Amino acid sequence: MSEPSDQQQRFDATAACGSQCEEALERLEAFLDGELPDADVQEIASHLTACYPCTDRATFEEQLRSIVRRDCVDDAPASLVDRIRVHLSDLPTA
Repeated sequence: MSEPSDQQQRFDATAACGSQCEEALERLEAFLDGELPDADVQEIASHLTACYPCTDRATFEEQLRSIVRRDCVDDAPASLVDRIRVHLSDLPTA
């Protein structure tokens, strides 16, 4: 029987960590987006410091976000921007 891959070992370790990991991973996006209260940020940061599988996941998510920010940004065509401005100026004001 072959040895499990590094990726499989990481997945297994995350699954085996239990409820602390589940909670940290459920709140990871909000953590990375800076949307959590300070107490929650401290709790997740402490968990990430102590838990390799969750740290690995957080690092992957941060790198993915960086790539998307860098490579997936297109400027809208000027004609589209102009059409949107016209439509917005036609909207009634409150």
